[in-house]
Amino acid sequence: MIQIAKMRKIRSLFITALLIQCISLAVFGQTRIISGNVFDNNSNEPLSFATIAIKGTTIGTVTTSDGRFILSIPEYLSDSILVCSYMGYKNFEVKIKGIGQKVQIGMEIDTFTLDEVEVRPWQPWDYIYNAMQKIPKNYTQNPYMTNEYYSEYISENGVFLKFTEAIIETYNPPYLQDKKSQSKVLKSRRGNKLGTLQFMREKLEKKFEKEKRKTEKKGEVWEEKESIDETIISASFGGPEEILSADPLRDSASYLDIKNRKKYKYSIEGYSKYFGEQVIIIGFETKGKYEHQRQDGNVFISLESDAILAIEYTNEIVIPAAVKPIIFVMGYGVTNPELHVMVHYKPIGGLWYLNDIAIDGGVELTKKKMFSKNDKSVFNMEMGLVNTEFEMNNVHEIPEDERIDVDKPLEEQTEPDSDFWKNYKVVRPTKLRIE
Repeated sequence: MIQIAKMRKIRSLFITALLIQCISLAVFGQTRIISGNVFDNNSNEPLSFATIAIKGTTIGTVTTSDGRFILSIPEYLSDSILVCSYMGYKNFEVKIKGIGQKVQIGMEIDTFTLDEVEVRPWQPWDYIYNAMQKIPKNYTQNPYMTNEYYSEYISENGVFLKFTEAIIETYNPPYLQDKKSQSKVLKSRRGNKLGTLQFMREKLEKKFEKEKRKTEKKGEVWEEKESIDETIISASFGGPEEILSADPLRDSASYLDIKNRKKYKYSIEGYSKYFGEQVIIIGFETKGKYEHQRQDGNVFISLESDAILAIEYTNEIVIPAAVKPIIFVMGYGVTNPELHVMVHYKPIGGLWYLNDIAIDGGVELTKKKMFSKNDKSVFNMEMGLVNTEFEMNNVHEIPEDERIDVDKPLEEQTEPDSDFWKNYKVVRPTKLRIE
């Protein structure tokens, strides 16, 4: 017997739990709210990004990085079964009627013998190539609709400077079709009670004030600009459409593309289980630098269906040599710029669908000073999206005039609805304070 290789922990810069826990927007009427924690039954370590679902339905969520979740269950599904799935562990099932409002889910590691694995005379890359060839078999060839919860954060030294959350409706074309997803905002808001930028703040404020005096001295009218903090709050990483484009199977990510095969090293990292299927873990890493970054990660492939079930990777941003002298002259220090991505798929009706994507990154900035203490801040950004409901029948493209405007903040693309957010159950970072 061998112990299943667990999904490797990302060297995450998460400040706190990624807030992609949600309830289905389409679930109205009488509901029951269940919350809880998912953890390893032996070590009691929390399990992040475990899939929580109502068996036989498309309603579900995922756990936060500290293993928490919350789910709204409609009354007509009160006789159903709650299922929890996690890479390398046995599925956990329990009757909804048999649990209270809070549930503790201890997951057991799943193991199997190498004798049970179909040993193929393949190199590591062959498993990826085979999986890419079988996308038409393993993923839907029909368009479908999803509702998803989206969020993004910026923080400085653990203090939140920006927070946006939204409910999104998306039209998803089939995989391998040269057509992009289409999304529209149903509900959105940005956080209040946020912190203010500290890095070089005094210098930036003096610069704004100098510009104002110079304008008024010329006899011109000073047009009030956004404050430093307003600029950060209105900043965007591209929104839901950007994170949906991060689905590695949509555009064949470089490490999955045979044209880039020689730029990467591939290896067999171990075996696991996911949703009851035997999985082989294929590791990949760039040979040196590729497009100013070093990349390494894992692709989790079913040995039964040859489907790609999950992908996780880290990008280390390499500052080009030509830029380093400029940064030095300006007195800035840039340390540890990294980007982390996690993608999970889940089975519905014998096919695999995107379940969630999480992207987080961080960088340490230092402003070097000659005669006083250096300014130093660690900045983190996080984006998360989880598909909370799937619609396979009532499928329609999003009218062009209703689609997300990437140049406009999400909260400005829908009417405020404080009552909705008061009743919307979601696990958010514990340090975040919003009304």
